[in-house]
Amino acid sequence: MNDPHAALRGLLAGRLRGHERRLRRFTEADWRRYADLLAGALLVAVRRRFVAGQDRAPVIRFVASARERYDVTGMDVEPALAEALVWAALGERPPVPDDAPAIVARTVLLLGLLEDEGCTDRERDDVLAAAAHTADNAAPGGNEHQAGARDQQETH
Repeated sequence: MNDPHAALRGLLAGRLRGHERRLRRFTEADWRRYADLLAGALLVAVRRRFVAGQDRAPVIRFVASARERYDVTGMDVEPALAEALVWAALGERPPVPDDAPAIVARTVLLLGLLEDEGCTDRERDDVLAAAAHTADNAAPGGNEHQAGARDQQETH
């Protein structure tokens, strides 16, 4: 059985071989769910660290740091794309389409955010639960960023 939630949990826990094995078995529907969960997790993690309207410099420094740690070739994550993902999660830019470069960038950013935060297993599970909630509440044909914005409004 393919489980996108378990695959993402494995990645965030550092179980890379199991993560890669699960990804190889994904169907198209599994990939869509995985992309939604990944986008939701990034949305939650970004909003834990950054706020809308803040200075651009901390985001630029974070993106550079995450790329340095997780973009082995230095060419897998385009800095402008990574920054756009952060600003989109904060509602300051339009959502970024779920293509391969965006999925790679989201992965690198999420790993960086959670490492910087020093998340425990419980906190990682909380981020994943919030990501699943965000993905599950996305309107059909909508996207996770719209649902995340609704979730953010409901909690304030």
